[in-house]
Amino acid sequence: MSRIVTRALLIATAALTINTAANAAYFVRPYLSYDGEIVDGLILNGDTSSSQSFSNGFVSLQSEANLSDGTVKAYLDMSGPSTSFGIAAGVIGERIRYFGETGTDVEFNFNIDGTISAYQDLLGGTEPAGDRQILINAFFAVYDSAVGATWDNWSVGGSKSEFALISQNVLLPFSSSDEYFYENVFNDELGGILNLVNGNSYDVFASYNLIAIAGSDPGYVTMDFLSTGRLGISDNQFTSQSGAFLGFAQTSAVPEPASWAMLIAGFGLIGGAARQRRRRTAIA
Repeated sequence: MSRIVTRALLIATAALTINTAANAAYFVRPYLSYDGEIVDGLILNGDTSSSQSFSNGFVSLQSEANLSDGTVKAYLDMSGPSTSFGIAAGVIGERIRYFGETGTDVEFNFNIDGTISAYQDLLGGTEPAGDRQILINAFFAVYDSAVGATWDNWSVGGSKSEFALISQNVLLPFSSSDEYFYENVFNDELGGILNLVNGNSYDVFASYNLIAIAGSDPGYVTMDFLSTGRLGISDNQFTSQSGAFLGFAQTSAVPEPASWAMLIAGFGLIGGAARQRRRRTAIA
């Protein structure tokens, strides 16, 4: 893997792990980058869908993230000769609460599908594929909400990643082909099954990055994933913080078990302080 592609991959991953004090119960993040320039459409606890696009005649990038149907869509089209890298990425995250029966197995999944096509001339005796680079990088994770995973720490390399109940990622390079014309219909699924507890909340995250370099010879790379990355859950006995995610109703402001324990302890401290004040008043 070239140093340029490694740098692009680091930028794409860093976009998921930027340090900040902000916390979010849900978010959408369409994200684009070309030759180091970044267009970041992150929205925390606000709109439940967002899109970004960029085009300059040689490069076309699109990204859309939507909580209501759990989709991430991306499109990348680049023409050579060019050794600049492009990234079209999308991320979604949501906190959901389960109100079904404790002990129920529920499947979480993130399905990705799209098409990749590329053409590059053979010039100057170079290899047919030249220095063309094409990669897909996808992440999926589910956490217990008590862990505190959020938009900036959930992914691989994030400070909470080791505590995930489900954590899967895929990095697939398609640049090894020695064909002038390359075409691939891609599909994959990330996910797993969890045994859930009634009243517990869970944080669900999904993202993928399309990364490409058209190459120093004339040609093009097109990655069409508008058809799309879709997050699914096999059970509908959930509420969501956004009130939009997969059609789940909005979660009411009822403290969770861990929060109840903290509240009870807090009430005890307040009661103790009040008793001390009464004793001091009586003595005076």
